[in-house]
Amino acid sequence: MASADLAAASHEPARQTRWKTVILASLGGSLEIYDFIIYGVFAREIARQFFPAADPIASLISTFGVFAIGYVSRPLGGIVLSSLGDRFGRRLVFLVSVLAMSASTIGIGLIPGYASIGVMAPVLLILLRLAQGFFLAGELPCSITYVVEEIPQRASLVSGLVIFCLNSGVLTATLISLALHAGLSAESVLAFGWRIAFIFGGVIGLVSYWLRTSLEESTEFQRLRSHKVKRPFRIVLTEYPKQVAVGVGVAGIVNASNSLLFVVLPSYMTTVLHVSPSLASAGQNIGIATMSASLLFFAWLGDRLPSRYWHRIGSLLMLAGSYPFYRLIAAHQIDPVAAFVVIGFVGGLVNGSYAYLLADLFPTPVRFSGIALSLNLATVIFTGITPLVVTQLLHKTGSAVAPGLFLTGVAVIALVAGLGLKRFGGQLGRVAEQG
Repeated sequence: MASADLAAASHEPARQTRWKTVILASLGGSLEIYDFIIYGVFAREIARQFFPAADPIASLISTFGVFAIGYVSRPLGGIVLSSLGDRFGRRLVFLVSVLAMSASTIGIGLIPGYASIGVMAPVLLILLRLAQGFFLAGELPCSITYVVEEIPQRASLVSGLVIFCLNSGVLTATLISLALHAGLSAESVLAFGWRIAFIFGGVIGLVSYWLRTSLEESTEFQRLRSHKVKRPFRIVLTEYPKQVAVGVGVAGIVNASNSLLFVVLPSYMTTVLHVSPSLASAGQNIGIATMSASLLFFAWLGDRLPSRYWHRIGSLLMLAGSYPFYRLIAAHQIDPVAAFVVIGFVGGLVNGSYAYLLADLFPTPVRFSGIALSLNLATVIFTGITPLVVTQLLHKTGSAVAPGLFLTGVAVIALVAGLGLKRFGGQLGRVAEQG
């Protein structure tokens, strides 16, 4: 009895330490994603400051073009940072990326506008967005890898917690936007209000760094210290190309739908449908909050029923419902806030499952590199171009249903990719059995 009590007592602190690691790793991601997404939240203000044009749609296209450029550097960042993470540890990537992200975000908030320094303004903006994309590339893959290796028995829930905190960072960005628009005049937001949001992001990035200094390496990575691979990225390319293709398709629907919700819809509602900015901002916040609750619920269910089923249901709903749903929105036959709630709930199905599905495709020695490659390719292909493609479709066709058509096509890709999940997955199940 004494030995049993001693074992139970030693197990409880270890369990608490693991959950502490999971929470800290997840919270760090929420602070860094704020730094990146705040650009899209203030797209209209940035358009007028850096890309002045007579046509507001044309100006917005230029702004979203720079938004897309922020994703160009992500594959390179993913390769470099994930290789470092698989070779030398996850903690190193966490600490380096957050400092670089903070500096880049503060830099964007301090750049003079086009009226002050001319073409150098958009040039500096592009360079800082490239830096943001490079260092953010390792953030989410590292967080997912970290938490599933700490508690593989609850891998779906803890990976869902990472995405939940990621959404919290986005929600913080939209709430900051709402507060600034409520507390300042439109002229003040244009002149300096949006800069406050960027500088604030840099400051909370330093908070993220402080949080991560207390983290230790993941338990599973420490077990493999004597069996680390020297070229993890090359191994992923040569031995796991099919898994990467499946991962890109699975993450693509998440990237595209989130890009619509986080970046496109506020500008779409106000510029195309002439909804008031305050109503669009409030609806977006409610939609993100709805998705946060929805994804955490479906992540919890993923430990009881395979996550691929929830991802498949979400993809099917988007395939069948996107076009008719956006027709209702364009015709003003559905309340904007109600539309955001529906988008958030359905988005929770794929957001709550995809992180686990990516981690389950790759074994521990190359998991970070595999997730990073899949996720960053999906981000470049789907997230970066979504605002630009949808805005161009709106501009060229004049059809207000363009977002629905785009999302329908992406849903087809997600469903095809999902067919390979059962065949190529199962890596986390082996880790859980060993643990």
